[in-house]
Amino acid sequence: MAGNAATASKLKGASGIDGPPPSPLVAPWAGPHGGLPPFDQVVVAEFKPAFSSAIEAKREEIQAITDDPAPATFANTIAALERSGRTLDRLEAVYGVWSSAMSSAEFRAVEQDVEPQLAAFRDEVHQNERLFRRIEAVYLSPEKADLTPEQQRLVWLYYTNFVRAGAKLDATGKARVAAINQRLATLYTTFSQNLLADEEGYETMITDPADLAGLPESSRAAAAAEAERRGSKGRWVVANTRSSAAPFLSYADNRALREQVWRNFVNRGDHDGARDNKPLITEILRLRAERAGLLGFPTHAHWRLENSMAKTPERAMELIQAVWRPAVARVKEEVADMQQLADAESAGIRIEPWDYRYYAEKVRKAKYDLDENEVKPYLQLAKLRDAMFWTAGQLYGFSFTAVTNVPVYHADVSVWEVTDANDRHVGLFYFDPYARPGKRSGAWMSA
Repeated sequence: MAGNAATASKLKGASGIDGPPPSPLVAPWAGPHGGLPPFDQVVVAEFKPAFSSAIEAKREEIQAITDDPAPATFANTIAALERSGRTLDRLEAVYGVWSSAMSSAEFRAVEQDVEPQLAAFRDEVHQNERLFRRIEAVYLSPEKADLTPEQQRLVWLYYTNFVRAGAKLDATGKARVAAINQRLATLYTTFSQNLLADEEGYETMITDPADLAGLPESSRAAAAAEAERRGSKGRWVVANTRSSAAPFLSYADNRALREQVWRNFVNRGDHDGARDNKPLITEILRLRAERAGLLGFPTHAHWRLENSMAKTPERAMELIQAVWRPAVARVKEEVADMQQLADAESAGIRIEPWDYRYYAEKVRKAKYDLDENEVKPYLQLAKLRDAMFWTAGQLYGFSFTAVTNVPVYHADVSVWEVTDANDRHVGLFYFDPYARPGKRSGAWMSA
């Protein structure tokens, strides 16, 4: 209890109450470029009280907007809303990095509490009748015609997003939508955590060097390093992540092990047991359908796409099918080439999913005399990074300069200042290229 009290005391400073300095999680960011995230000062245990503090700060800002006796205008309502919640925005930015790149058992327990809390607060804002009346007044006001296109767009976004969140529902409808959103927040979090847990919890252990046949030296070294990290020095481990599975599926001659690696990866969250996502998917689909009905939409897809470029599920499906049909046709051609090669080798197999990458490499060598392993020395990370920067420079006029002495959340991270063609600061690019436990697999970005 003493530790919790101390943490709460640190956080009080965010709302102006006398006491010790506020936690870095809720304090204004310090440093150059308008302030930098204090990644090196994050304490996971402080996230929960930090969110309570930041939410209360934004709640007070919302209250000030709704208490304004002056008629609603763009300046005192829409612009004021845009300025509100800066502490919460900063906190969510750091929290998002931990969720996707620095997860741990301690943090996952925090997520289970924070995500429903955030969902409840978003509904509290969207269902605030006094606030919505002010937004609607600006949306319907003749003043809107005098606003800039950007300001008009902002008014439209606020009004539309509030309506889509249930601002026009009666009290019963609002309560049900809020309950659904909080439950969905928990389900989404559990779903993601199950995937990450299966990536960390499953592995393919190799004890016989003969089972490494076909693997390039780089893959063997990576598997040996992973085994040593897991306390099995002298063996080899294929982790259940895309970055480990993909090269193994491409080069390993042992078909049974390829199947094991493939099944481990594709069955993440799709198996009987505590981390089975199938019951979660069923409940998510049911709740999404119910929410769409409450909000006046035929399906969740209609609700989700209404304010997107596609607008309707039908248009989205048209685009998908335009790509899907030729893609399937091409895959059939590729599999036919693979099967022909397997038959020529007297492999006695029918091409299965765990054979696809392996035989794709063989076909590439046979048809085009192209060996990916011969190309790899020219695709070193630093060279690829420089090529990426060069492309951004050619397309957008950006330049990248390495920055040191900047707080980072992991030793793998390097930081680059981005400037435009006029040498004006655009932002900082945090480059985090390596897979590791607690980090979501695949290629992605956040901003």
